[in-house]
Amino acid sequence: MDRIPLLTEFIYESDLIENILDDKPLLERQLLERKSDGHVRAILYLESLAKNKKRLLIEEDIKKVQGWITSEQEFKDPNLRLKPEWVGEYRNVGVSIGGENRPPYFKVPKYMLDFVSKIQKWQKCWQELNELQNLSMLADYHYYFEIIHPFADGNGRTGRALVLYCMFYMDKEPFVFTAYDKHLFYYPPFIRKNPDLMRNYFFRKSGNLG
Repeated sequence: MDRIPLLTEFIYESDLIENILDDKPLLERQLLERKSDGHVRAILYLESLAKNKKRLLIEEDIKKVQGWITSEQEFKDPNLRLKPEWVGEYRNVGVSIGGENRPPYFKVPKYMLDFVSKIQKWQKCWQELNELQNLSMLADYHYYFEIIHPFADGNGRTGRALVLYCMFYMDKEPFVFTAYDKHLFYYPPFIRKNPDLMRNYFFRKSGNLG
């Protein structure tokens, strides 16, 4: 798929998973014009970042992405306005998703330090791995990130954007997480607490049955 349509679809579907409905033509224009904030800015930033193979992901990159994505969501839906301290910073509150408590907020910095360390180690060795090994690791990282749920909001969109970044980093065309997949394939790994299901989802989306 051509670059702009791919990125448009990625943002559109990632928002739709969170029940946020975007205007596709507007997204496309914003990508072409290189919008300097919002979800578009986050994706363009990660796309650009992935081109530099010597530059490893850092925590500040993740915070920036979450900040850009969530800073504009109140304009898409007034009910989604966040407190300023929750934009671009780790949460200082507890969160529960689907009735399951996520790690207490005071443990988030430690878990995220470990998460970023794992990503950086992968960035140094991904070329030594085959496609299935890389996909397995990316699926595990995504699962781990969403279990940590480091932010008060925007975790899903930020986590999916990080997958896009990693796939661009290894020069592979990213797949699109879709709202259609949401309840069929994407949420079940979390509901059933089974990271292997996330691996299977990544294999399927990448056209590889594993």
